[in-house]
Amino acid sequence: RDDNIYLVAKFNNLWWMCQNLKYDVGEGSGCYEDDETNCMLRGRLYNWEAAQKVCPEGYHLPDDDEWKSLEAYIGMDKDELDQQRNRNSGTVGKFLKIGGGLGFDADFIGMINPKGNSSYTGLNAYFWTASESDDTYAWTRVMYKSKPGVDRLPSDKKTKYSVRCVKAAVAENDEED
Repeated sequence: RDDNIYLVAKFNNLWWMCQNLKYDVGEGSGCYEDDETNCMLRGRLYNWEAAQKVCPEGYHLPDDDEWKSLEAYIGMDKDELDQQRNRNSGTVGKFLKIGGGLGFDADFIGMINPKGNSSYTGLNAYFWTASESDDTYAWTRVMYKSKPGVDRLPSDKKTKYSVRCVKAAVAENDEED
């Protein structure tokens, strides 16, 4: 999209983009600190509605279960997968951060709250899932620079977060184009 090329990595049965999406959908997306350079370098932030339609053809926004599959694959305790907060067993979040060794490279660009203010830049990485928790909220993933866990939280759909897209792997030894 927009002539951007994204690195991907295969985790379990899905190809995951290893960089934040940068595609400008106009309304519903923005740059942290309202600086277009930040979008070009580190990706755009999207509200939940925009996140539903931003992935390129053949890819989709991962749902809550696909995130759980990734977390289980990396080693999260089965008992923690459905928890909302304090999912801190092991070092799952550590492996997903930039330099974590898996190539997922979660970038701590923060978020844009519903009032349009950038928050938590340099501290947290937020990602949408395709799964709603109710009419106003959808499930997200949060990784913190200061701790190794990955939290699963319901968030206001008007908030703008990063997006990673996934594509189903078609065979045991398939290779990405």
